[in-house]
Amino acid sequence: MKTSRETRRFFVESLDGETAELSAEETHHALDVLRLTDGAKVEVFDGAGGSAEGTLRLHGRKKVDVHILRRREAPNRPEPIVELAFAVPKGKRLDFLLEKATELGAARLMPVRFERSVATTTPSEKWRRTCIAAAKQCRADFLPEIASAKTLTDFLADVEADIKILGDIEGDLIIPAVLKQWSPGKRITILVGPEGGLTDDEIVATKQANFSPVRLGNLVLRIETAAVALLAAVKACCQDM
Repeated sequence: MKTSRETRRFFVESLDGETAELSAEETHHALDVLRLTDGAKVEVFDGAGGSAEGTLRLHGRKKVDVHILRRREAPNRPEPIVELAFAVPKGKRLDFLLEKATELGAARLMPVRFERSVATTTPSEKWRRTCIAAAKQCRADFLPEIASAKTLTDFLADVEADIKILGDIEGDLIIPAVLKQWSPGKRITILVGPEGGLTDDEIVATKQANFSPVRLGNLVLRIETAAVALLAAVKACCQDM
């Protein structure tokens, strides 16, 4: 199924059955913001690879569903599978990180607490809503999974990836060198620490967990800048291989 870029897109929790009901938030967006009317052509997606083309059906002002006409199923998340672990930045900088990571197709978002972390925000429904809005805008079929916040120690103990990358201004490697061993099916995890940097003990711990320190130039980057730059660079390098 191929839909126009102008076709309005909505998130639904399920695509089972012949109709998909819009949430109260999506109903408000459809009726009050976009001013769509009964019978409007729309697209819906479930964030897990499923999407469908259909027509809007209004049942009063508080209930809207979509009559599904054609379906499309993406059984697998597009390669490369890249997970992003990060120290949580403050305020709107976090929104930027979540939005851009979704646009770049991050498979999983993992907040990590470091000794020098300055924000204590933990995953919430707002995080998910930000990711949904980004996926609607960029027409992504998959939403990133949002993991619970962990300490660096717990994260390193649990992380499972074939290639592990640590953003580090003092790193002695560049991304293409680290990705030489990548092939489809291999998972990649990127770790971005706080702007104050990792402590000596944290650096030792990441090396013991087989994270490769990679540099992104000679300037100190904010968390969200480093995260987006690394994610984009990894994606681009893998797609060129």
